Order: sequence, then structure tokens, then C-alpha cells
Amino acid sequence: MNTKLKTALKMATCLVCCVGFNAHSQKANSSKPMELYLLIGQSNMAGRGTVDAQSQITSDAILMLDKTNNWVPAKDPMHFDKPAAAVGPGISFAQTMLQDKKNTQIGLIPCAWGGSPIRVWSPGAKYFENFPYDEAIQRAKIAMEKGVLKGILWHQGESDNDAKKAEAYLENLKTLIANLRRDLNAPNLPFVAGEIGYFNKENFINEKINKLPAEVENTAVVSAKDLTDRGDHLHFDTTSARELGKRYAAAMKNLQQKPTGSAEKKKLEPKSTNASTIKKLDQKPSKEPRPTVVLTFDDAEISQYNNVVPLLSELGFKATFFVCEFPIKNPGEEKEFMNWKQISELNKKGFEIGNHTGHHKNLTKLSPEDIKKEVVYIDEKCKEFGIPKPISLAYPGNRYDTISQRVLKEMGYQYARAGGVEYYKVNVDSKLAIPSYTVISSDKYKMRTMKALQDLKGEDVLVLTFHGVPDILHPDYSTSIDLLKEILQYLKENNFRVIPMKDL
Repeated sequence: MNTKLKTALKMATCLVCCVGFNAHSQKANSSKPMELYLLIGQSNMAGRGTVDAQSQITSDAILMLDKTNNWVPAKDPMHFDKPAAAVGPGISFAQTMLQDKKNTQIGLIPCAWGGSPIRVWSPGAKYFENFPYDEAIQRAKIAMEKGVLKGILWHQGESDNDAKKAEAYLENLKTLIANLRRDLNAPNLPFVAGEIGYFNKENFINEKINKLPAEVENTAVVSAKDLTDRGDHLHFDTTSARELGKRYAAAMKNLQQKPTGSAEKKKLEPKSTNASTIKKLDQKPSKEPRPTVVLTFDDAEISQYNNVVPLLSELGFKATFFVCEFPIKNPGEEKEFMNWKQISELNKKGFEIGNHTGHHKNLTKLSPEDIKKEVVYIDEKCKEFGIPKPISLAYPGNRYDTISQRVLKEMGYQYARAGGVEYYKVNVDSKLAIPSYTVISSDKYKMRTMKALQDLKGEDVLVLTFHGVPDILHPDYSTSIDLLKEILQYLKENNFRVIPMKDL
């Protein structure tokens, strides 16, 4: 065999191996746990270092969520904020995190936007045609369907690097971290920020950002000392971007090895209480303001039409009925729900008809366009049956995020009910994230509800959520007629102000 033929065969074999490797690695390996990291900030997180041969090397252990929200082998440029996106710290960070980990995948979630100031990294804030914060939350939640979010990398500050903007930088960063941890339901999520390059002509940011670890628990800052720019006094060159990624990894590992401490999320469920320890529910003193309770009923169940409405009408109470067309899984289940003619009758009786989305979907997993479709479905049904356009909505499953809140606000909704087992503090809580207590016929939930009624004072509002009375299809959420009667009678005897949500 001549030398040219041997060379050609070797090249063909190599090509087949490479193609096979890349095709295999385009899917998350379900047999390996995936650790997720959210990459946010501006251009130095997105990367502006020159792409080289090393940038083309991929590994089935390091994936990234691409622009279409699919998992693909990670390689630079990872970001898609601008055509200039190139080599950033993400890949070298993941490679360093994987050292000494043989059976783990890293999933990178690139969400940085070149040129973005810190003010646009807040819920609902727009940057050109994008919403950096909202889109980062949405992409992180998509990624979390395949893995566990382990930390956030932040590199930003060049767009705020002047004396005036820098003064507010630390407080803005603290707010950002609090928002991220809240919206990702991870109250102690590790957060690592990076210094901006010392090659900037002026540097007002690093002094502020280095105060972060003393101000916010489970955060760290990585140094940019000795790193070099690509000649523009602004962006890290390829070598420095990769070195920065290694420094991020060292800081992240250090945070992850620390005990969680006092910042762990406190459980919202009440402590176990013996029934004998509950005080007798005496009548409220007349000198106090009348306590306010909002009654809400979800899912348009027929038991609400048959059992709840007569009780409310007898006592003169108003309430909000959050309606949807609940998905029917088995033949005959449709008889457990109201039809639109019956829903229309509730409206004529003076009850508020609220929106529970068209088909009870989890809004946090929908795009803004699909959220609108779900909400509009009920709006249009109400219009068809002569029901006023709803101004109140209940999040299905009490699941919401900043994206769904923004969409509702744009659509003119004034109130939205969530969960949380807390009173609604009128001058503190968002009207688009109103806390509530779910009422269920069990000793635990009954004691919780009655104690909440007993302790309600001042301007706080108690929002109660009921489902079926009783709930045939979902017995775990059922409230008995007797328990509902007991609660309503207590409200009447103690002169509570009972209103629908629209009257808040």
C-alpha cells in the first residue's frame, strides 16, 4: 500500500471517529448526574478572546444549552449575544470543575449580553429587544429539568465603570443575587463574581465588588490581576479568559465545600401542633379593624356550584372562582367540572370570575407567547359568555416567576394569587404574587387555617384557597362541606370582612 493511500485511510478513520463522537455527545447522558451553572453578565462573560484550535475540542462531559434550548457539546463561542462572541471563561471553568469527578456532566447555561449594564439585570427590564434577567431565569429552569443548578458565574461592571454608577453598584448586585435565589428557589445558591480587568483606563468597580462576600453569604469574588487584554483595554484575550475560568472554578469549589449555615431556606409549613394547644377562637375585639379574608375557589369544580355557592349566598359572602378547562384524563371526568353556562350563572350572582389559565399549565415552563395564549383563552371564553374580562389570576399549582408576572402586567391583570402560607401584606407584597393558604380537610391543615384566622390582625389579609368541596378527582386537595361551613360560620360570627380578590 503506497504512502498516500495509507494517509488517506488514516484521515478517513479519524473523520469517522470525530463525527461519531460529536453525534453521540449532543444529548445529555442520563446515566450521569448533570451539574448546572448559569453564566451571566456582559461581554467578558460572553467571551471576546480569539477562537483557536483548542476552541474546537469538545467533550461529552461538558454540554451547553444552545440558542434553541437544546443540549449540545460545549465549545466556544458559547454565547450568541453578538457576532463578536468568542472565547470566554466558561469552558475552562467546566474543565476545572470536572477534575477528580469521573461520573459527572457539566451543563453550562450561557445568558450573558455584551454591553449590558447592571440595571437591565432585573425582572422585567429590557435591553434592546431582549430581557436579560427574565430570559436567564427561563433558560435556567429549562436546564433544571435535566440537572441540578449548582452555582452562578457573574462577570459585569464595565458598563457601570464610572464614579457615579459605581456608588450604587454593590446594592444593585445584592438585589440581583436576592432576586436570582428567590426566582430559582435556591436561597443559598453559590454566586461567584469576577473583577473587571485592571487594564481598564479607570477602575471604580473592583473596590465595590470586593465588598460582596462580607455583605452576602455564600458569595465570592475572583481576581483579574495579571490578566491581559486583547489590545482594546476592555476585553480579556484568549489566554486570560481561560485563566479567569479556572479562577472561577477554584472559588466555586471553595463555596461548595462550605456548610450551608444559617442561610438555608426555612420551611413554610407550620410546626406540628397538638390540637389541645390551640387557643379557643374567641370573638375579635370590636375596637380592632375588621380583619380581611379573601375566599378563592380553583378549577371550576361542579361541587363548588352545587355546594359552595348556596352557602356563600346564604351568608352574604362574595368570593373569587378561578376557572380553567381542567385536562380530562378519563371518560366521564368532565361531569366533575362546571360548564361555561354554569360559570356564567356565578357571574350573574355577583361572584368574581378569575383566570386560572386555559388548561392549568405550569406557566414557569412556558414561553411568554404560550403564557399569553393560556391567559387569553379564558379571557375570550369570558367574553363569549358575557363575563367581564378577568383582572385576577391564580397561578396553576402556585408556580410563577418574573416572566409570568411581566406577561400578566402587560395584559392588564391587577392581581395574581400564589402560595407561600403567609399573610398578604398590602404595602409590601407584589399584587402579582399574593400569598395564600390552601385549605384541605386534614387535622394539620385545619389547625393551620384556624390559627391563621385567629392570629390575623391589622392591615394584613388572609387569602384562602379551596378546590373541590368535596374534590372527587383530587382527594388530596378536598375540603369537606362541614369544614367549609365551620370556617364560614367563624367568619360570620367574628365580623370578618370577606371579599373577592378584585376588591383588594
